[in-house]
Amino acid sequence: MYQRLAEFLAARGARYETVAHPAAVTAQEQAAVMHAPGRGVAKVVIVKERDGLVMAIVPASTALDLNRLKALIGHGDVWLATEEEIQTVIPDCVPGTIPPFGALYGLRGFVDRSLLRVPAVTMPAGDTASAIRMRSAEFRRLVDGQAGDFAIPGPRVTTRGKEEACESTTS
Repeated sequence: MYQRLAEFLAARGARYETVAHPAAVTAQEQAAVMHAPGRGVAKVVIVKERDGLVMAIVPASTALDLNRLKALIGHGDVWLATEEEIQTVIPDCVPGTIPPFGALYGLRGFVDRSLLRVPAVTMPAGDTASAIRMRSAEFRRLVDGQAGDFAIPGPRVTTRGKEEACESTTS
């Protein structure tokens, strides 16, 4: 597990279990190797908006609709952050394994409401070999993100009526 995440969880008295798993590339593949339903696995997408980067957290079985997120943010355009932009804020985390806690990186967080309705949430732990799982109430306590409805069915990000692959910016 990522050291900064372990310290974050310990400082907040978090209750969770660690889940070891073989490496997987996409969030849906991670869900499969962890034997967890995609609707209960948190996927992080880093997005750039007028004021900087923000963290969007959606279930692995869904896609991020940038237009819906834009409406929730309430000002200006939004677009996917590049890997280089992500590395400037999250330099010590393996790409594709970013934990869903914006406070770890000084980022505003936005969490899709559907992820808050599952009994337990499994999430990346900052490396390719582990994840953590906690009850939904514990996740809600720790996530500190604005809730909204911006996840849609499917494995892609939608923007202005077009679909774009987002694997390089998800976890």
